[in-house]
Amino acid sequence: MQERFAHTVVWLLRLQAVLSVLGALAFGLLAGVPQALAVLVGGGIGVLLTAVSALRAGAATSEAEPAQMMAAFYRAMALKLVLAVVLFVVVAKWFAGYFAPVLTGYVATVLAYWIALLRLGRAAE
Repeated sequence: MQERFAHTVVWLLRLQAVLSVLGALAFGLLAGVPQALAVLVGGGIGVLLTAVSALRAGAATSEAEPAQMMAAFYRAMALKLVLAVVLFVVVAKWFAGYFAPVLTGYVATVLAYWIALLRLGRAAE
């Protein structure tokens, strides 16, 4: 079970990175290098948040009680929320003029969750 979880997380992180780079390339071609870098920063935030929350949520072993697994999940999501606020506040100061591309990069990583859900749904059929 842990191996499948780890495989899914790695697949998701790769997809998020690819979507971020594709978004950065599009912004780079259409709007310029500063916007492309801002997209990469937003995508990097998304990838980092996914990695941190997956590591924390996956810390509970498969032998753990369901309550322990849920507690690990909730702690991971709380940590993710706090980190997201801190990172976006810091990035908002550094990329004040380019915050829309930062959000675009982050949204690209959120899109990866929907793609992952479709993939897992098809695998369950």
